[in-house]
Amino acid sequence: MVSILVQPAADPRSGIDGAKIVQEKEAAWKRLVLIQRLRKRLRLRKIRKENAIILKELDDETVSSTISVPRTLSEALSADLEVRNKDRRAIMVTETTGKFNIIGCNKAWENLCGFAECEVIGKDSSALQGPDTNYDGLRDAVSRLFEGEKKVQVVTTNYKKDGTKFRNFLTMAPLRDEVTGKVTHFVAILSDVGEIYRRRKIRKENEAILKAALDDITIGSDVSLPTTLAEALPADIEKRNKDPRAIVVTEATGKFNMIGCNKAWENLCGFAECEIIGKDSSVLQGPDTNFDGLRDAVSRLFEGEQKVHVVTTNYTANGTKFTNFLTLGPLKDEVTGKVTHFVAILSDISENLKARNRNKA
Repeated sequence: MVSILVQPAADPRSGIDGAKIVQEKEAAWKRLVLIQRLRKRLRLRKIRKENAIILKELDDETVSSTISVPRTLSEALSADLEVRNKDRRAIMVTETTGKFNIIGCNKAWENLCGFAECEVIGKDSSALQGPDTNYDGLRDAVSRLFEGEKKVQVVTTNYKKDGTKFRNFLTMAPLRDEVTGKVTHFVAILSDVGEIYRRRKIRKENEAILKAALDDITIGSDVSLPTTLAEALPADIEKRNKDPRAIVVTEATGKFNMIGCNKAWENLCGFAECEIIGKDSSVLQGPDTNFDGLRDAVSRLFEGEQKVHVVTTNYTANGTKFTNFLTLGPLKDEVTGKVTHFVAILSDISENLKARNRNKA
């Protein structure tokens, strides 16, 4: 007897269930893709926001965000080497594909980074990168170039050939073919802003010291400054020595050697005028002197400020140290208006600070 195998009838619900499972998997996959895209957008937004904050901090008189960028390869790297190497911008040009290999640079770039052009041609920029490099910011900057932006800026940390790292205000832009208008290369202009960061930090610290020193009715920032050499050191010795302000005048170049002082300065510092003429102010300095603050104060004078204050520690001729509320200003020629000297007015605030501390205690 031959048995007949009967195929069981298919359950109509199984096809429906299978289709439902497929639909659910597709929906879950779409949700996952959407979540990943959202995360990427949020991360990108965070990177761009952080970069914008850093760039905004640098958008002042010391760092210009209006750096001009070349538009073509011939503008970026002139065939005339003399023209190319006179450009003060540190310029590097890369390919727009692959690893963005470097095709050339100028002398300013070599001086900043420490590499000769022949050492970097055909290599990517990883030679300038290291642990503190802002990779996210760089990737975003390149993405923005591909999105069509004409100029992109990012702050990162780069490394010189000898391993020294520097804070780089990087400006990037596309270079186009002069005929077709198509993008052929990318140009990067590097600016070392490390010194600006350092000076800004020093200024903030100095402002905090000044605020602490001036938070007292016995110390004022209204020290009047002479504006000419004749006002600072009158030819009339009697008049000069009646001035209660401790005044010293220095040259405006070189080591800022002293050219003269008055009696109040001699009494405060313990030196006779004849002992200090032709010498720099290092005779008043020592271990606790605020060298960073002093350098910054002089920089501000060269930037055009008319009165600068700094608190420092100075030393008298016998080695006694005192807290000095120092006021600096330029002295100008009465006819031409050009700066000829700097004037410094010293104020010993040691006792003021001690008294205030006693009162607070």
